[in-house]
Formats: sequence, C-alpha cells, structure tokens
Amino acid sequence: MKKFLFIILTSIFAIMWNTVSSQTGESRVLIIGIDGLRSDCLQAAETPAIDALIADGIYSPDALNNDITYSGPGWSAMMCGVWSDSHGVTSNNFTGSNFEGFPSFMNRLETENTDLNTHSICHWAPINDYILGDDADDALNVSTDAEVANAAMAILESGNPHALFLHFDDVDINGHGYGFNPGVAAYMNTIETTDGYVAQVISSLTARPNYASENWLIILSTDHGGIGVSHGGTTIEEETIFFIASGASVATDIIVKDTLDILPPPANCIAPGSAELRFEGSGDIVYIEDAPELQLGSSQDFTLEVRIRTEATPDVAIIGNKDWDSGLNPGFVFSFEYPGGPAWKVNIGDGNARADAIGAAGISDGLWHTLSCSFDRDGMMRLYTDGIFSSEEDISGIGGIDVGSGWFFGSDILGAYSYSGAIAEVRFWHGILSDDAISDWHCSALDAGHPNWESLQGHWAMTEGAGPEVTNNTSSELVGTLQGPEWQQPESLITFDYSNTPRIVDIAVTAMDHMCLDVNPDWNLDGISWVDGCNSLDLDDTQREELRTVVYPNPGAVDFQIKGISPQASIEVFDPSGRSIHHGQPGESTRIVPHTSGPGVYLIRIIDGENRRTLRWIRQ
Repeated sequence: MKKFLFIILTSIFAIMWNTVSSQTGESRVLIIGIDGLRSDCLQAAETPAIDALIADGIYSPDALNNDITYSGPGWSAMMCGVWSDSHGVTSNNFTGSNFEGFPSFMNRLETENTDLNTHSICHWAPINDYILGDDADDALNVSTDAEVANAAMAILESGNPHALFLHFDDVDINGHGYGFNPGVAAYMNTIETTDGYVAQVISSLTARPNYASENWLIILSTDHGGIGVSHGGTTIEEETIFFIASGASVATDIIVKDTLDILPPPANCIAPGSAELRFEGSGDIVYIEDAPELQLGSSQDFTLEVRIRTEATPDVAIIGNKDWDSGLNPGFVFSFEYPGGPAWKVNIGDGNARADAIGAAGISDGLWHTLSCSFDRDGMMRLYTDGIFSSEEDISGIGGIDVGSGWFFGSDILGAYSYSGAIAEVRFWHGILSDDAISDWHCSALDAGHPNWESLQGHWAMTEGAGPEVTNNTSSELVGTLQGPEWQQPESLITFDYSNTPRIVDIAVTAMDHMCLDVNPDWNLDGISWVDGCNSLDLDDTQREELRTVVYPNPGAVDFQIKGISPQASIEVFDPSGRSIHHGQPGESTRIVPHTSGPGVYLIRIIDGENRRTLRWIRQ
C-alpha cells in the first residue's frame, strides 16, 4: 500500500514538474533593445554579431511601431504586448499608465512561476523605474552601454537566468545629438560599437556550460526610428523598426513589406519634370549671405512663399533667418506644429515677444504644396495652404526681426532643426499680397503678369538640377550656396503594405510563447507570436494571419516553397537581373525551382484574390 501511494505521489509530482518545466525550465529568453536604431541604418552598418543572429532566425527590416514613437510608449508596448490605448503610456512621463491591467511579460512569467530568475538591465532608467522594476527579480539601472554589457555578461557567466532584458541607449543619444541617418558618422559608429557589446553578450551566453540544452531565444529590436534629430511623429522613418528572433529552435525567415502600387512621380505644377533639391535632415542647407535686401527691421511688410514636398512633419526649420531653439529669438521661421505636426506653422519673434500661426495639416503626403505667409507688421500674419487661407495671428507687438546671419533653407541659422524633403520656388516680396494673388499664382510659374511683380525681391526657383548654387531670378545678388542638399530627378512613388510584418507588441507575446506560458485570451494582448512555441492557443490566429505569406527556406540554395496562398494564386518570379523566369499557379504544390543558378535576391509577385504580395527570396 505504501509502495502504491509512493507511485501515485511520484506520478503526481512528475505531472506537476513537467507542467512547470514545460513552462519555464527548458526554455529561456534574452531580449536586447537598442534604443532609436533605424532599421535602414542597421542594414547599412557593419554589425557582424547582429548579422549572425539574423542568419539564424526570423528577421524583418520592416516591422512597425505604428503607435506613439516616443520611448515611454514604445518600451511599454514591447514589454506588455499591447498598444497605448491599453497600457496607457503616451509620453515619457508615464502619466496614465495601466500596468496593473496590462502587466509586463516578466510579471506574467513570475506570476506563473516565482522560481524563475528574471533580470532587467537598462541604460534608460524609466524602463525599470516604471515598467519592469517591480516585476523582475533583479532590476539594475546603469549609466553607460558598456555597463549594460558587463552586467549581462556577469549574470550569464555566473547566474542561472531564465529571462533577461537589456537596454542600450547610446544609439538614440547620438541620433538626437547628430541625426538619425545612415549618412551621419557619429550615429553609424555608435551602431557598430553597440554591435560589439551584443557580441560580448552573445559570447557569454553561448559559453554557458548547459547552453545546448537551455533552448535560448534571442529577440533583438528597437522602440522607434527617427528623422532629423528627433522622433515622436508618424513618418515611416520613425515608425519602422526591425525584428529579430534567433535561436536553435527558430526556422530562418525574412519578412518584408509588400509592394502595393507604383505611382508616377509627383506632379509639379510650376516646373513639370524638373529636378528637385533634396534635403536629408542632417544639417543640409541652402545659405544666402546677409545683404541689405534681406533686412526687414521692425516695420517692413513682406510676403514669403515656398513649395515643399515631404513625408515628415517634425519640429524643423524649413526656411528662416533665426535660431529656432526658441520662438522668442529674433527672426522668422516656417516650421511644423510642435512636436510632430501634422500642421505647418510660422513663427516670428523679436527677442522679447513671439507670435505663432498654424496652417493646414495633410501636407506630408509626398506631394508638392505651396505655403504662403503675409506679414503686416502693424497688423496680422496670414497663412495660406495651396492658395487657400488657413489662419492669422496678430504680430503688431513684434519689433525688429533682423539677425544679421543671412537666410537659411533647410535648417535654422545654426544648422539645427534640419528638414527632410524637397524645397523649391521660394518667393520673397515686399508688401502684402492679396488673397486673390496668392490663390491665383500658388501653382503658376512667375512672370511679369503677376500683380505684385515690381515688389518681388527674391525668387529662388531651385530647379537648376546641378551645381553648387541656386540662382536668384530677380538679380545677380542673393545667390544661394548649397551645403549638403543634392539634386535629384523625381522618382516614381512606391506604396507598400506592411500588414504582413511584425509589430513591436509581438515581442512580449513571442517571448511568452517560447517560454510556454499559456497566453490567456482574456489578457486582450495585441501581439502575436513569431516562433513555434508550445502554447495551446494559436497565437497567430489573428486578422494579420490572413495576410501572412511565407517563403521558406529563406535564404535557400535550390528551391523554395510558399505558405499562406490559395491554389488559384498567380505567381511570377523574377531573377536578380529583373527577368521573369516563372509564371503560373501553384495548384496542389507550392514548391518552385527557379530555372537559373545565380545567387542573389529573387522577387516573387503573388496575386491571390484581392490580396497582392511581393516577397523576396535570397538564393545563396
């Protein structure tokens, strides 16, 4: 009888142990967050450690944080698996957070099994102070990225971690300091330095005595991108992130955005087909040296007009003559509503007082728009968007606005607050243009028929297409000197579909699925899992799953297969030279053998009912 009881108790214990171990014991997760790392800059940088993770797992350069692109909401979404309407964080002050209702993935792991060893090491302290500090067994804030790596290595070499989160901050710091752009050396160098820290951490991880049996999943991502020296807006440069899930149990895959449509170049009603002068948000300027013709004093009425084409509306200086670090500073500036648009604005100040007027929204659509502002110095400042009146503001209390530093297109007078996009057709008039004149001529080339032709002081069409200068068409004076912007011929607009790619909220759910934590539908998580975990719930049974089409193996050597399409789908394959090498329907089989042998990137265009996809297969 005692023996029988012992067998029963042993069986019960074994069942309980198997349940706990299946949820926590043999699966472990390392999440590495690199703050403010733009996906395209990761691709451009030399990052051998991160490249090795990509080669051994799932990689998407086109993942999204398409919510609020500040760090507070971004890291909250990553850690909790829900968007800001659930976790409640909308800024970096964490006011309104709802982590009780939507706790972090570490909280859920610890709630399931308190024997887990969970760690969080952060360079940006608010992640631990507000999100993870009370959830992890060990939450450590440090002051450098090197300290993050050293602390992680110590835990991996001498501890027994089950879940480990690391936050590196230097990339974001340098993005704010110098620019989030692949052409900015300081930013790119920091990415490569951070890759060195990742290499150290991975080396310590793989050197663990039981590494082969611990089933580690390594997830690497970021909270947002950036444009110019800031983020927080809704441009694709700010919303695009990367997603890497790497490990021995992860099938390799590359997940990219799909091409929806290719549109002709944006129409330019004033100079059709002309070249554009493009500013890339990294201190690019056109500089016009100070001259008597540019002096406006405290009483000169004037009107300014400029045409722009952009997809971003951060706090920048489009054209102006002031230090834009404060709106009180003397001078004027065309900008966007703080902090990220979507409306444009004009500011004028004299050192003691300021006035601001807001124009229309909707101009960050990649098309050309004309922004006009008349300045009645003892009356109103009036704004017009594409010839239509937008708003006005009293500027009668603003005094002298001359600075003596010249005029700048693309940045402020210190080369800061840099604009991204094209600028053209800058018109500078003495006097106030009427509503009719602004409306009638906002999309017409200037000539002597303009009612204010004699008052035109400066006209920079900016359509030269080559050379280091832009000409003032009113005289040989006031020539603009290019310092950074480049002439480009306008290209076709490509529209993309991101519905097939990961989201920042997927990271927490992917981690929990790998750790075999049963994800309760009542948690109302927004994320899905990208790994083959052991959940009883099909975590990718969501609306996004209907749009997921996967090519595997990817990369491959001989052939590939396609999952997620119907037998009636139309498939066309293009080799790396752009030649069509396969066209047909999959029928009962989705296995395709390209009839060429060259390595490179093959494009796969799929039409499946109303869904269109363009996938990429890498042939090694």
